[in-house]
Amino acid sequence: MKKFLKENLKQIIIILLLIIVVNIELPYYIEAPGGTINLTQRINEDYNKEDGSLNMLYVTGYRGNVVTLLLGWVFDTWDIQKISDQQVSNETQTEIHTRNKVMLDNSIQNATFVAYNYANIPINIKNKKNIVIATTKENSIEIGDIIISADNKEIESITDLKELVSAKNVGDTINLLIERNSKEKNINVTISEDKIIGIATITNYDYELPNDLDINFKSSEGGSSGGLVLALGIYSEITNTDILKGRNIAGTGTIDIEGNIGQIDGIKYKIAGAVKDKMDLVLVSPYNYEEAKKVIKENNYDIELVKVKTFKEAIEYLTK
Repeated sequence: MKKFLKENLKQIIIILLLIIVVNIELPYYIEAPGGTINLTQRINEDYNKEDGSLNMLYVTGYRGNVVTLLLGWVFDTWDIQKISDQQVSNETQTEIHTRNKVMLDNSIQNATFVAYNYANIPINIKNKKNIVIATTKENSIEIGDIIISADNKEIESITDLKELVSAKNVGDTINLLIERNSKEKNINVTISEDKIIGIATITNYDYELPNDLDINFKSSEGGSSGGLVLALGIYSEITNTDILKGRNIAGTGTIDIEGNIGQIDGIKYKIAGAVKDKMDLVLVSPYNYEEAKKVIKENNYDIELVKVKTFKEAIEYLTK
C-alpha cells in the first residue's frame, strides 16, 4: 500500500482536488437550453406516439461550481445567474425547491378546474389550503406552512388574513395556527411598520372528481409554467377530444382558474428545447410572444409559434 501511494501520490492528489473543486457550490446557477416532457404519456396509458404528443417545456439548470461556471463562460447558449435572483429573504435551495413543488401543485389544481369547467363537467371542492410560498421577514414561518387560523379565526382566503392585519396596529402580534409536516403549531408574528407580517401565500384546492385522474411528476420537477399544457392534456383526456391531430405540440404558460395564460421565465431556453425535440408548434402567452418570436428569427428555427391569451383560444386553435 505504501509503495502504491508513493508511486501514485501525484495522481491521487489531483483526483482529490478535482473532487473537492466539483463539489464546492458557488452562489450561482446555470440556465441552459432545455427539452420537453411528454405529458401525453403521463395522462393516457394507451398513448400511441404516432398520434402526436403534448409536451411541457423546461429549462435545464445546473448548480454552480467551478466546472459549470467555466462551461457557462464557454458556451454561448448557457447563462450564469446569481442564486440571489431566485431568493426571497436569503432562502436556501431547499426552500426554493419546496416553493416550486407548491407552485406545481397549484398549477395542476388550476388546470384541473379549468379543464373540467370548460368541458361542463361539475367537480366539487373538498378542501382548500392557504400555503406559504415566501417569507420576507424573520417570523418563524416556513415555506410550505399551511395557515389554518389567525387569532382563533378561520382563514378562508388570504383576504381574511389581510383584513385582520389591517385592523391591527404596528407592533401588535397575531397568533397563527399553522400546519407543518402534518402537525399543528401556534406561532406569534408581529405586524411591521408597513402593516404586513411578511409572508406570501397561494391557495391550493382538493377536488372530488367524477373520474380518476392521475398525473405523475418526478421529485425534481416543479414550478407553475406547465399550467397551460396541463389543462390541455386534462381536457383532451376527460372529453376524448383529439387536439393533437398527429402533431407534436409544446406549450408553456401559467394558468389561473379563469383560464388566463400567464408569463413564464426562460422562454429562449424553452424554445430551444422545443426545436431540439422536433416539436411542430409551440404555444406561448402574449407576454412571452415577442421574445419567442425574436429567438426563432435569430436562430432560424423551423417551428410554428402560436400566441394564446386564454385556454379557450388554445382549444379553439388546436381543434379548428
